[in-house]
Amino acid sequence: MKKTLTFILVLSVASCLFSCRFGAWGSWKNDKIDPDLREEMATLNKKLIKAMAENNTAGVKQLASPALIQKSEAGLDSVVAQYHTAVKNDNYEIIDEYYTKNVAANNKNTLVTSDKAENNYTVDYLALNAEMYVSVLKVKLPTFSALVLAVYGRYDNGWKLNILNLGNYEVLGKTAPEYYSEAFTHYQQKDIIDAIDMISIASEIAQPGGKFFKYKEEDVMKNFYNKILKEANNQYKLPLAVKQLKTAPQLFSVSPQFINDPAKAGVFPLIKYKSNIKLTDTVALNAENQELQKVIGSVFKGIDKNNKHIFYFAFNEIPTGSALAKRYGFVQDIK
Repeated sequence: MKKTLTFILVLSVASCLFSCRFGAWGSWKNDKIDPDLREEMATLNKKLIKAMAENNTAGVKQLASPALIQKSEAGLDSVVAQYHTAVKNDNYEIIDEYYTKNVAANNKNTLVTSDKAENNYTVDYLALNAEMYVSVLKVKLPTFSALVLAVYGRYDNGWKLNILNLGNYEVLGKTAPEYYSEAFTHYQQKDIIDAIDMISIASEIAQPGGKFFKYKEEDVMKNFYNKILKEANNQYKLPLAVKQLKTAPQLFSVSPQFINDPAKAGVFPLIKYKSNIKLTDTVALNAENQELQKVIGSVFKGIDKNNKHIFYFAFNEIPTGSALAKRYGFVQDIK
């Protein structure tokens, strides 16, 4: 049932705030940071995002520390190329910024945010410099947003990137913890298929900052995912024959489907099934699907109550391997 997103960016690595200060003697966040320093770092971030949007690897390397270039030069090339291919966008917004002064270099810094409710997170990294600056940025697109984690250290010749990490942050404006909350609500209502769909999306965007970034609810989300996946597998033995229909189509997969069309934008269930009706007989195939739509709510509880649309793919054979099998699609619009 797990749905893999098509946009996953690669990690490039070299390698507390307030009441939580490990290896640091002073930390400041957002508007508590000196305005002149914030302006200086804003200039660097603009150069960074612009260079990636323009597929300008050389421009990114000009901002990188020697340690990052030495350890991750090939990784930097890959990050810039994938960012440019998937995003091509130099507009971004700041989620959070942190400035930290360490007792000495090579200390662990742990930055803890507590002002974002369910989206609270921690950033952990090795501070290669006595002064560090962390920018947590968001680049937004219509379907998803990417998180850019840029960790700078102050060197003799100025601020340089020590860590650059990119990953999926939001899908249709919601983060992993927000999808987890939806999944938990569906689960409480015993709508396990919709719960699985929501937590599957959450699992794909649960680590937008790689190993450096961790949501407060990350372990809870992992445990919940494993729990309901087990329950779903026990409750629904796929393939499942729909015996209410004379043709008894066999349902073999349910997964979240992302829709960009403004008229149907959202995340909705995609049901795949094997039909004994030939795909070329579209009249009979459509009649079977219309009957399937009438009973789908009794097969998968809540699926026709929680979604405005349900998508179907009919196959004559259950696909195996990576080969693309022939199929015929339907959409159920629910008023």
